[in-house]
Amino acid sequence: MVDSSSAFRYHWRIWRLIGAHPADPQTLWGRHYTVYAIVWSIVFRLGLWLSLVVNFMLSTSLESFCESLSVAVPLTVENLKMFSLWRMRREILHTHDILHHLDGRIGSLTEQKIILEGIERAKYIFMCLFRAIAVILSIALLFLFVSKERLLLYPGWIPWDYKTSSFTVYLATVMLHNIGFFENAMMVGNVDTYPGSYLIMLAAHTQALAHRVSRLGHDPRLTRDQCCAQLRRCINDHQLIMNLFQSLEHSFSMSCFLQFFSTASAQCAICFFLIFVRIGIMRSVNMIFLFLTFTFQTLLLCYSAELVCHEGESLMRAVYDCNWLDQSVEFRRMIILMLARSQKPMIMRAGVIVPVQMKTFRMVCKGAYSMLTLLNEMHNSEDG
Repeated sequence: MVDSSSAFRYHWRIWRLIGAHPADPQTLWGRHYTVYAIVWSIVFRLGLWLSLVVNFMLSTSLESFCESLSVAVPLTVENLKMFSLWRMRREILHTHDILHHLDGRIGSLTEQKIILEGIERAKYIFMCLFRAIAVILSIALLFLFVSKERLLLYPGWIPWDYKTSSFTVYLATVMLHNIGFFENAMMVGNVDTYPGSYLIMLAAHTQALAHRVSRLGHDPRLTRDQCCAQLRRCINDHQLIMNLFQSLEHSFSMSCFLQFFSTASAQCAICFFLIFVRIGIMRSVNMIFLFLTFTFQTLLLCYSAELVCHEGESLMRAVYDCNWLDQSVEFRRMIILMLARSQKPMIMRAGVIVPVQMKTFRMVCKGAYSMLTLLNEMHNSEDG
């Protein structure tokens, strides 16, 4: 039996660990989960966020401003996306019921293969992003260990002077700061991959439905009434898929909009820092990986949404592939109704107005380049 929700199993486990998904209230952890979530969020998430934002606000040069911007703004956006997830958590979990129903409608090995490939693709993308984040943190830690100065993993404001204090104070500061970054890295990996994973499974079920529709009327063993019954079930499945699409669009709309803004700001700041600031090789490599990860996050989102749109068009073509010529008048009427519904493009929109497509990704990159040009002019005016 195929289980589409297995594509998101790791996401929900990590969300439970970081205080965003309550445990069973009958368990010991579940009864104290609210306290656990509050303490975890204040110690790790809020504490690190305040450290980065205050350091960003205290920037005294354009170089330090861009370095802080490349970390503080994306982390602020990730926390807002995390809040949006927590607010829409019940609606997202409700989509699992729809997916389970669609899993039960799988009627052939080809459809089962399509869904399993979707699950594997979602898991693969999840692991790829987490590996990229692990590489970024590893390079930053290595730079921290080989540096002769007392530094933090990334620039942040600390209310005590850890640079001139004893080594014990510095070590405790670094450990606390690093744990906060590792926790936020888990949050970033989860928050940035779960919309793509859900959209990939939506595309997989749309593709499976298209395959089911294209086979209608081609089995000579079925009567016309049986073909009509199959078509009715396909129409009901299509309606469920459209409901699933609308639910995901409502849940992800704000997160997608914030993602575009975050990526453009991070790309601009990192490019400026790499081009105009003299830094070491390891630090440059870390910034390059950071740039690629931010870019990949938005690319994944746009690719997944584009995949849903493509499979929606495939469903429309599948209607023409079914053997509707040899069917009853009732079948033909219903197939026209399904054709009319499938002609509406499945284009997800961020913030109600911005379409989530590959061309939107190009617009985000162009926006980052425009901001980089502005920063370059500011840099030249400072030198002048």
